[in-house]
Amino acid sequence: MGRSLRSSCASSNYHEALDVLCGFGGVHSSLDWPEDEWDKLIKTNLTGLWLVAKHVCRHMRDAKIKGSVINISSVAGLNRGNLPGSIGYASSKSAVHSVTKIMALELGGYGIRVNAIAPGIFQSEITAPLLQKRWLSTVVSKIVPLKTNGTTDPALTSLVRFLIHEKASYITGNIFIVDSGVTVPGVPIFSSL
Repeated sequence: MGRSLRSSCASSNYHEALDVLCGFGGVHSSLDWPEDEWDKLIKTNLTGLWLVAKHVCRHMRDAKIKGSVINISSVAGLNRGNLPGSIGYASSKSAVHSVTKIMALELGGYGIRVNAIAPGIFQSEITAPLLQKRWLSTVVSKIVPLKTNGTTDPALTSLVRFLIHEKASYITGNIFIVDSGVTVPGVPIFSSL
């Protein structure tokens, strides 16, 4: 994977103007987490994100571009309300937060800012079956402060636009939670639902 990324970046006519990277990875798979699924998940959510950031940031550094890297992770990586069966996903997203902070430390001297956005559940093709579950709508109506599951636009896209902008030039190494307040109350007491 690394060689093809290097090759793509090197052959690109646009690499000198590249000043933003918004990286995300995700896999929709079983809850059993067999070893091959673990490897696939880590390769997608962590290794792929890091390799793309590594090669793009080298170009930003070499071209002396003050850029912005925005990694998309998940509230699952925040150690709030971890669920059985989420070991691979939560671990990979927690690692994305560490990668974000360490890259922010290492790249700040080049004027490259690195942040992450940790979304909660958003309406999408992947989450559609989950969002139709009655228990989830009960949880949302009882404990989620904004009482809704968001859509990526404008909830995520507005934050991405802000983090790209020069007005955010003093912001790096942060994990921004965008989840309708899901993580505020913590783990619900199920008898209250």
